[in-house]
Amino acid sequence: MSNYMRFIVTDGELRLEEIAQALKALDGDYDLRLHGDQRHHSGDLYHGDRLGGEIEVNRPGDDLFEDEIGELMALLEDVDDEARDGVMATLQSATGMVAFRVLEQDGRSLDLLWQWLHEHREGLLQADGEGYYDRDGLVLTLE
Repeated sequence: MSNYMRFIVTDGELRLEEIAQALKALDGDYDLRLHGDQRHHSGDLYHGDRLGGEIEVNRPGDDLFEDEIGELMALLEDVDDEARDGVMATLQSATGMVAFRVLEQDGRSLDLLWQWLHEHREGLLQADGEGYYDRDGLVLTLE
């Protein structure tokens, strides 16, 4: 069974190539292999010879983006927590989403990805079965 994590971006367009270049600069063992040609917005993220997971950048107007934002908002409908409104506002103002299907849990390589996104972009990290994180840590727990 795979686990999904999503970084909800709120400060403009994000391209997969930007992520690939940033990760390579942080750690030369990163290799993001794009699916198809450069027009595609998905690929496989390797750290060394290990496949960590599949990464995809989705944008408003894409069916998958709209479906995922809708599902994430629906999961918040019955949540009674003061952080709920802030998370909902982030989802409503999303300008993109980095979706990552975790295939191998390699803490260091995933931590660098999320750390870079938090340091260089505005938004929240959503982890299935856990909740939402900002750059300082957990802001809303979801079970």
